[in-house]
Amino acid sequence: MVRLDNPNQGNPLSTFVLAYFQIHDKAGYARYVELATPIFIREGVKILGNDESPVPITPGLKVDKAVLLEFRDDAHYKHFFSQPDYMAAAKHRDAASTITAMKFERFEG
Repeated sequence: MVRLDNPNQGNPLSTFVLAYFQIHDKAGYARYVELATPIFIREGVKILGNDESPVPITPGLKVDKAVLLEFRDDAHYKHFFSQPDYMAAAKHRDAASTITAMKFERFEG
């Protein structure tokens, strides 16, 4: 039987972010990567996947890049995205690409 509740009550589960991008300004996106990468490292965010040639499974989906990030927990996720230097870097990302992203928790079954 698979449990859908959290049997590790009190032990936070990892939070993941899956993002995919359509990049229309490669130089602008490269500037975002240059600014953001040290912030990811400093804040302990794990980059589990980073593919510049993802293969969409969904018909008609156009994607130039896919990224999978892991945060220790939801508080870590919220802390990271509220950092002023990351928010400044993200302006370059937003100007250079269209992003689709989702947040979800690790499945503990």
